[in-house]
Amino acid sequence: MKSRSILRMDCSEAAEMCNKAEYKEAGFLEKLKLKFHLFACKKCKKYKQRNSRLSTLLQKASLHTCTNQEKENFRKQMEENSKKDT
Repeated sequence: MKSRSILRMDCSEAAEMCNKAEYKEAGFLEKLKLKFHLFACKKCKKYKQRNSRLSTLLQKASLHTCTNQEKENFRKQMEENSKKDT
């Protein structure tokens, strides 16, 4: 059985931790492990930078989801347009 350092993680774990850290769901030890991994892995560091930038852009865009009523109205409009086309 391999012994594994408490501060080591692979790239798939690092990607998961990047996502958790972005949404403030990562604990102290997870953030610490991620920092050590990002120090050594340039690909994951670039992934984290892009992930952070995407989150920032989405926040600036002030996106909102449709209400159930809006969704129902869109569905009805699509059905009406579909009937007109046939």
